[in-house]
Amino acid sequence: MKKIIIFSAASFALMLGACSSSSNKAEQKNSSDSLISKKADTTQTFTLDTTKLKSGAAFYQCDMDPEVLSDKPGNCPKCEMELTEIKKK
Repeated sequence: MKKIIIFSAASFALMLGACSSSSNKAEQKNSSDSLISKKADTTQTFTLDTTKLKSGAAFYQCDMDPEVLSDKPGNCPKCEMELTEIKKK
């Protein structure tokens, strides 16, 4: 009788481990897919040299990461916040 109980407990533990492992892999795949789609715009540059811009020209900057500068509106590649429009003085 003890062998049956031990075997049942071990089988149950293995089933639980297999189920949680497969769900974690699915979550990791979904999160990596979303990262790829967010970085799909390769035409946007985030290291804009603002010294070459004319006075009154607009550029976009991240509030959390001020070193992230872009020539187009969009989201910061570091924190995913929306970039703020700034006019050069």
